[in-house]
Amino acid sequence: MRKSATARSRPTRAQQNDVAWVQNKLAFRLLLVFSIPLVIILVLGFYAYRISARLKEVEALERLNLVERVYKETSNLPWAISEYSELAHRYRHPQVFVRLGALYFERGEPGDADQAITMLKDAIALRRDYWEAYSTLSYIYLKQNKQAEAVQAGEAALRSNTFDAQTYNNLAWIYATTQDASLRNPQRAEGMARKAVAYTRCLNIDYLDTLAVIYTRMDRHDEANQIRRARGFALLADDAGRAALNDDAARRSPRLLPSARALRRARLSGRRRPRLDGVQSVRRGDQSVRGR
Repeated sequence: MRKSATARSRPTRAQQNDVAWVQNKLAFRLLLVFSIPLVIILVLGFYAYRISARLKEVEALERLNLVERVYKETSNLPWAISEYSELAHRYRHPQVFVRLGALYFERGEPGDADQAITMLKDAIALRRDYWEAYSTLSYIYLKQNKQAEAVQAGEAALRSNTFDAQTYNNLAWIYATTQDASLRNPQRAEGMARKAVAYTRCLNIDYLDTLAVIYTRMDRHDEANQIRRARGFALLADDAGRAALNDDAARRSPRLLPSARALRRARLSGRRRPRLDGVQSVRRGDQSVRGR
């Protein structure tokens, strides 16, 4: 009797399977309950990281724009290089390195050209498709008469930005005028020069000059003369634009400078003389190069 009762008290194989199934289901649900918050935390952490990186980039660009505005007003090149060096150390943004490289090259002291190239290569290392770094690097190589390197960097810039008129113009000049037979390509030069002219709406005198020279070298003198006439119109438009800017500045000047009446009132009332912080404007020259 005891043996039969013991046998009846033992769970059958089916019951054991049911218990195991229930245990597995409970374990799965517990795992699901604890994993869902973990997944949510990971997703929120990822988006927080993305937002933080974006905010840091926006902060870097705002600071960059501020430094650029001050530099345009003061033309203080050593100060600008110092500020951009600090930005490069803090933010590691490719645009900062590109601008810093351009400033080093603009200063032109011994070793600055090599430092500029290093900055541009650092920008490319940060972002392989940053076309502005390649474009500026191509310009520097062209100024150094390193035509093969200039073409390589310029072509890389155009692969990332097909509307870079300056690079189109510079490469067109190299392809048309180089003494290196492996680089000379008049047909490609014409196509690039036409794009540079079209993208600037026939208003850039240097780009029109490049296209005219290319047509002259290809013995297409009628087309070269047409481009030279277009250059004359562009020059007139540029002069008219400068005159309009000067007239506008003259109209605005009474608002910027304290009048004699205001100065007299200040003296009579015992107030301090109105203060005017003078700013010096600076023209940044066109970076296009025609290497004649």
